Amino acid sequence: MMLYNQFSLKKLTILFLLFISTTTFAQKAYTIAEIPDPKKTGGGWVSDPDKILSSTDIDEINNTISDFENKTNIQVAVVIVNNFDQNQEDFDFAYELFNTWGIGSKTSNNGLLLFIAKDRRKYRFITGTGVEGVLPDVKLKHIAEQNLLPAFRENDFGAGIINTINAIGIIVLNPENKSELNQLFTQPENNSSLEKVWFPTIAIILVFFGVFKITNRQAKKLTKNEVKPHNKEDYDPGLIKGCAVAILIGFLSIFVLVFFRGFGLLEKIKLAHIPVILFVALALILYFRYLFFISALRNTYNDDQNFSDAVNTFNKKNWWLILFSPLILISLIRQKANNAKESDRFKSILDSKKNKMIRVDRDENIEGAPYLTPGQRKEEVIKAYDYDIWLSTDGREHIIKAWPAEEYTDYTECPSCGFRAYKTDKQITTKSATYSHEGQAKIINECSFCKKTEFIRWVTLAMLVKSSSGSSSSGSSSSSSSSSSWGGGRSSGGGTGGSW
Repeated sequence: MMLYNQFSLKKLTILFLLFISTTTFAQKAYTIAEIPDPKKTGGGWVSDPDKILSSTDIDEINNTISDFENKTNIQVAVVIVNNFDQNQEDFDFAYELFNTWGIGSKTSNNGLLLFIAKDRRKYRFITGTGVEGVLPDVKLKHIAEQNLLPAFRENDFGAGIINTINAIGIIVLNPENKSELNQLFTQPENNSSLEKVWFPTIAIILVFFGVFKITNRQAKKLTKNEVKPHNKEDYDPGLIKGCAVAILIGFLSIFVLVFFRGFGLLEKIKLAHIPVILFVALALILYFRYLFFISALRNTYNDDQNFSDAVNTFNKKNWWLILFSPLILISLIRQKANNAKESDRFKSILDSKKNKMIRVDRDENIEGAPYLTPGQRKEEVIKAYDYDIWLSTDGREHIIKAWPAEEYTDYTECPSCGFRAYKTDKQITTKSATYSHEGQAKIINECSFCKKTEFIRWVTLAMLVKSSSGSSSSGSSSSSSSSSSWGGGRSSGGGTGGSW
C-alpha cells in the first residue's frame, strides 16, 4: 500500500512539473493590437516579434520590397509570429490586420500582406483590390507551393520568404504588369486633370495676382501721397515678432521635409492637392505683405494717432483680405484692442478756462520743441515714454502727458538726472570669445541721457565650440527606403493561404 502511494505521488509530481514547464514555455498568442507595426518601430516592411528570422534575412526582404515600392508603388508587408489569437482563424486575423494597418495606398489599394504563423503551420496572403489583377489568388497559391512551402517544411523560414518575395517581384516588375499597375494607380488622379487641378490652380493665381495689385496700389498711395515721410526707424514690435515666428515655423517645416521626409507627408501629397497647397502658400505671402505694409506705415508716421488713423483707414478699405488670408483677422483684432486702449489717450483735454485743447501733431513737430526737454526727448528716442503735447487755443497754456512706450520696462529712473533712461545690468564685451580662448565682458548700469555709468562686475564669456552636427545626421541609414507610415489601403478579402 505504501509503495502504491509513493508511485502515485511520483506520478502527480511528474504531471505537475510537466504542467509548469508547458505553462512556462508556451508561446505568446498575439492579438491584432500586439503585432508590432514595422512602420512605427523601424521603418521597414517586416514584423518579426518572436525573432524567427535572422537580421540578414530581414535586410534582404526589406531591400527587395523597397525596390517594389519605388518602381511600382506596391506596398508589401511580411508578418511572422509563433502563434496568434486562438479564437480567430488565419484568414480573419490576417484580413483584420491588413485593414487595421492600412497597407497600400488609400486611392489605389495597392497593398499585399504575407502572414505566417509558425506553430500553427499556416500562411495567408491578403491582397488589396489594386493588385488582384496582377497577383490573382491562383497565381499566389502557385508561388507559395513552389517557393514558400518547400523551405518551410525544412524550417528554413528566411529562405522561404525571400524566394516567395523574389518570385512576386518577377511578376510585378514585368514590363507589361508594371505598366498595368502604374496605369491603375495613377488613374484616380489623371481623370479630368484640367478641370480638377489646372483650372483651379490658374484661377487661384489670377485671383491673388489681382489682390496683390489692389493692395500694392493702395499701399503706395497711402505711404507716399498722403503723408510726408520721416526717418523714424520705429517698427511695430508685435508685427516683427509675428514675422520672426512665421519665418521660424517655415524654416522648421523645410528642415522636417528635407531631413525627415516630412514624417511621411511627402508620400501622401497628390496632384489634386496642388490647388490647396498653392492657396495656403499665397495666403501666407499675402499675410506677410500685410504685416510689412503696417510696418512701413509705422516707419512713415512719427505721430501715434496719425499712424493709428492710417491703419484704420487701410483696414476699412481692405477688410475683405481676410477672405484670402484668414491670418490677417488676428492682426485686425489686435489693432482693435490697441485702439480701445488708446481711446482715452487721444481724447481732448481742457485748459484752465474749460476750453478744449489741441494736440500737437508730432509729424509736424517731431522734436516737440520748445515744450519737451532734451531728457524727455531722449526718453522718446529710446522708447521709454511717448509724450503728448496739448496746447490751448490761445497758445498760452500747454500740458504734457507721458505714456509708457514699448521699451518702458527696460529702463528705470536715473539716480543722477531723474529721467527714465537708466539701463541696468548692461553687458559690454571688451574681449570677444574665440575657438581658442575665452572672452571677457563687463556688466554696468548706464544712463542714455546723462551718461552716468556704474561698474558692477566682470564676466567671462565661454569659448566658442565648433558644431559637430554633420557627423550624427548620416550615422544610421536603414537598408529600407520606405516611408514612415502605410497609405491607408483596404482589402476586400482577396488572397490565398494554406498549411505546410
